[in-house]
Parts: sequence; C-alpha cells; structure tokens
Amino acid sequence: MAPTLIGRERPLELVQAEVNRTLDSHGGLVLVTGEAGVGKTTLVTRALSEASSRGALIASGACWEHEGAPGYWPWVQVLRSVQRELGPEGWASATEAVGEGLTYLLGDFTVPPTSAEFSDAAFQLFDSVTSLLATVAREQALVIALDDLHWADPASLQLLDFVVRHTWFERVLLVGTYRDVEVETSGHPLRDCLRPLEMKATAVTLTGLDVSAVAGVITQITGSAPTEEYAVEIHHRTGGNPLFVEQMARLSQAGGQLDVVAPGLRDAVHRHLSYLPRPILNVLTDAAVLGPEFHRQTLAAVAGLPAAEVRQLLDEATVTRLVVPMGSGRFAFAHDLVRQTLHDTLETAELRARHAAATRALKERPRDDTSASRLAHHAYLAVPEISEPAAIRYLLAAAREASCRLASEESATHYRRVLELIPADHPWRRAWVTFALADQQRRARKTDDARQTFEQAGVMAEKLDDAELRARVQHALAELAPPSDGPRIPAGEDGIGNVFRFDGSVWTLTFAGRTVHIPDAKGLHDLHFLLSRPGVDVPAVDLLTDGSDAEIRASRQLGGDDMLDDTAKAQYRHRLTQLDDEIERALGQHDDARAGELDRERAALLDELRAAAGLAGRTRRLGDEAERSRKTVTARIRDTLRRLADRHPELAEHLRSSVITGTQCQYRPAGEFSWEL
Repeated sequence: MAPTLIGRERPLELVQAEVNRTLDSHGGLVLVTGEAGVGKTTLVTRALSEASSRGALIASGACWEHEGAPGYWPWVQVLRSVQRELGPEGWASATEAVGEGLTYLLGDFTVPPTSAEFSDAAFQLFDSVTSLLATVAREQALVIALDDLHWADPASLQLLDFVVRHTWFERVLLVGTYRDVEVETSGHPLRDCLRPLEMKATAVTLTGLDVSAVAGVITQITGSAPTEEYAVEIHHRTGGNPLFVEQMARLSQAGGQLDVVAPGLRDAVHRHLSYLPRPILNVLTDAAVLGPEFHRQTLAAVAGLPAAEVRQLLDEATVTRLVVPMGSGRFAFAHDLVRQTLHDTLETAELRARHAAATRALKERPRDDTSASRLAHHAYLAVPEISEPAAIRYLLAAAREASCRLASEESATHYRRVLELIPADHPWRRAWVTFALADQQRRARKTDDARQTFEQAGVMAEKLDDAELRARVQHALAELAPPSDGPRIPAGEDGIGNVFRFDGSVWTLTFAGRTVHIPDAKGLHDLHFLLSRPGVDVPAVDLLTDGSDAEIRASRQLGGDDMLDDTAKAQYRHRLTQLDDEIERALGQHDDARAGELDRERAALLDELRAAAGLAGRTRRLGDEAERSRKTVTARIRDTLRRLADRHPELAEHLRSSVITGTQCQYRPAGEFSWEL
C-alpha cells in the first residue's frame, strides 16, 4: 500500500477531477508547478495510479537536464509506454492508419529530410503522434505524464502544444510538471514555449507544507510523532519542502545532528549521503555520471564490478529511497537533486575517467535504449581520455541521427561540439561542419544565428576556393536574406504591376513596388494557384494534387465534413464544464431526476461533437485524407509566409490577411488586385 500523501489533499482533488472528466468525456492539460523537491512528481504519480486502477491507460516520459538525452526524448518514452501497454497486436492496430510520421521517432532513418522537406516532415511527425493518441483514446482513456518540462527541448513543447490543441475532444489527459520559478526567470530558453501552454491548462501550484503536514511526514518516515517544537524547527529550516523534510528526518534516523545541518536542500541531501556505506556511495556516484536513469549492467561496466555485486548494492540503495527500480534491470534516481549532488562531488579528472568508462561500456554493451546522442555526450566529456578523432566520429553520427529524427536543436549542439574538437589545420572539414551547423539552425527557425553561421561558412569557402560549398552557402543565404532595397516597380492603383511568377527554379515576386527572388517551395505553388482564382473556393485536396488527378482528389475528400471553428469549440468546452459541475451538484443534493436530465443533455452534446470533431466514426478522424490535406496545405502556406516575411514583409502581410486556409482555401483580397502569373 502506498504511503499517505500528506498535505496535498486539495491539489490531488484538482488533478483527480481532471482525470474523472477524461474518463467520462474529454481530456485537457494539467500543469503542476512548484520548486524542486516540493512533491510535483509524487502528486502526479498518485493521481496516475488511481487513474490506472479505474481503467485508464497510463503513459509517461521525463525530460533530462542531462545533455545526452535525445531530442523529443519525453515523447519517445511516451510512445514506448503506449507500445508496451497495447502489446504487439494492439500497437499494430493503433498505428495502422496514423501515417509515417512515427518512424521519425521510432524508426531507422539513415538519411535526414532536406531543408525543403523539413516542414512537411515535422508536420507528419506531429500529426502521426496526435492521431495515434486519439486512436488509442477511443478504446481506452489515456493519461500522459510529462515530468520536468523546464528541461524539455523546444520541439517537445511544440509537440505538446499541438497534441493539446488537437485532442481536446478526445479522452486524452496530459499532465506536465515543471519548476515555474526557473522558467519565469528572464532569458530562460523555454519561457515563450510554456506560456501558450499555461493559457490552455488547469494550473496546480504546490508550495511548502504547513507545520502539521511536516509533522505528518516525519511521523511517516520515522514511525514516531515529533514534538511540536521539533516540527516547528524542521518547518522553519525547510520552508515545508517535502524532500528537504524527508532528508532531515532520515538524517535524524541515521544519527545525524539537526543543529549542524545548514539550511539548504543540497546540504541536507549531501549529509544524508555521507551516512551511506562507502560501496553504495561509490556505485551511486558512478550511476550519477550515467544520468537520471541507468541500467545495472552498464553501471557494472563503468564501476568495474561484477554484475551480481552491483545488483546487491542497488538493492540496498533502494531501501534508502535514493534510487528506485524501474524493471528489466533499469533504475532511476528518486530525485535529480540526489544525482546532481553526487555528480558535483567529482573532480574534473574523475569525471573524465567515468565518462570514458561510460563511453566504452555503451559501445561494448549496446542496449536497446543506448542512443547515439548518449554515446556522443559521454565521449565529448571524456576527451582526452577518449581521443578527439573518436569523439568527433561519435558526435557526427549523433548529429546525423538527430537530424533524421527532426531534432534540429540537438543536432546543432553536436555540430558545435565537433567544431570545438576539429584541429585548426583541418580547414576544409571545419568549413563543411560549419555549414551543417547553419543548416540545423535554419531548420530550428533560428534565422539570425543561421544567417551568421552561413556567412562564416561562406568566408571559409572563399579561402578554400571550394566552389560547391560557396554555391550552397549562396543559395542558403538567398532564402534567409533580409528585405533588400532592390529594384522598385511602381504599381498602379488597381494593383497592376504585381508579379507572382515561377521560371522553373526561382520565383519572382513583386508587390508594393518591391521585387524579390525566392527559391522554390511547395507553399509558393499553393499561393500561385489561389492567386489565379481570386474569390473562388479551392479544396485543399486540389492544392495537394495540383487539381490534376480526379480519382485521388475524390478519395481524399471522403469524410471531409466541416470542422468546428475555434468559437464553437470554446462554447462546447464551456457548456461541457457547466454540465459536469451541475451533475455533480445534483448528485450531491440527491436529485437523481435532475442529474439524469443533465446527463442526457451531456450525452447529446457529446454525440454532436463525435460527428463534427472526430470522437467516433470515420468521418472526422485525424487520419482522414481530407483532414490531412487541410493540415498539410495550411502548414506549408504558413511556413512560406513566415519565410516570406523576412524577404518581403509587405507581400507577406498582404497574403496573410487575404488568404484563407482550411478544407476550402481562398484568395480574397480587400480591393482589386491584378497579378502577372
């Protein structure tokens, strides 16, 4: 039986209410925030355990501060959890109609998509993950926990936002935890990514426990109730932080003196660790280098100990609640503060030696979860224990593998590390790695960084007289170049003189007296098609097939009913929430007749949503071709307009305000505009 969750009754009720709603009708997003050690993960774990007991399918993933974690790592863990829960047959059935996007995360791509294909590939990935979760949720309510979002890569948060927006009417509940104090600091890289999620979420903020709850935690750990003075003193020293309270209580059990413990969480953890037997402390220190999670066989190789001995030491360590078993030989630190504290005790030379041992262990004993990213991370930190050429090989392999997974931020990190290690007397190699870094920055939409890095590669290409690299840099800069003060062609009052023309390789675009030349992109062809038919509704499937293949076009239109707009969705959500609250009040007042009437209204409302938003049947599933056409065309037009905004902001603004996208697309300008097409 799990220990009582002390002092968190109200927050647990809030999370459980969202779980109940998901089990009955529809899901949403819950964000649990608070400082390190305040009990976010413990709260969510308890809520998930109860959801599982009521029939929900549970999946989880955690973000790592550890730089060896691959991009999209929490989502990889979620998909693996779902796969394990469904079993081979269930997984095959669920993934049958979700598209190829999952293979970017779980497949074996060896060639990354080109820059031109990247946006479409990223959309496929997002759509396939969302479609899979929605498919699973139609058979069994799905609750997904994502821990430590303050350490997430930006792409993982973008995928979370996409999933939240496209599964609200499905029985999918997403529960995330993060340290809000860290994220709210100026300059935090994820601050802007988390803000849109906060607007959509039910927020649960955890603070320190009160004195009575602190006394309850001490009683639970030590087996005896503390005096009131003792509880007040512990509360004063800890601020009610549950992890700090626990560490001080365990320190007291081990014979430590509370009056010598400094009022700091790391100090309390460090003092607790100091009471461990030396063999356990040593093996946990080795484990801290491997990361928040580790396999005992890999740990045995790093520690240089027999596997049986390491297994026994880990079994003893679990008694201290510093590590927890995860099954199949895997373990995890109960809290990353424990891992950080152990890690920080190592001197630089000791760290390098352990990273070298980890590199050799992962290379010689590869496991299913050994990623190229983890291997490259350890090798980089082990230099010169691991030779620079070997580390470079691992980093280049990891960069390519990350690019295949569409993890551009991660790939760029690997390339930057390669540049640190390549000797100055290898200028050709440095130049091409610089170009590769710039390409990943471009894919991650870091336009200014990409432009600067491409320019550096261009300077290197000139010095090397490398014609191929020079041409590639020039082409890339043409896509990223800021608006020019190039030739201005006067336009008449009716817009004559506007040009949107393709010569087979480059687009010539003229608007408001400014002309730019743009490399080819699918979104430009979509816009060209719409400009040629002003005021006419054009099905998205026509744009996807160039309007040429009637059979494909007809098949893709099957099931393409109109979707609810955002206003209607908001109204439905509001009424569903009202109904849930009113039913609960009626039941509390023993008014069964009123509760039944409200329940029938809720059922009728959900039936309408199923027909319009895809809660049941083939007509509106995320995987339908009509819906895929809408999403694909909308995504590539928006992507083109974002790129065009850098080159020709006036034209981008005009098109953004005049082009309507959806199942039916249309160019509807405010006024008369003529185009040379």
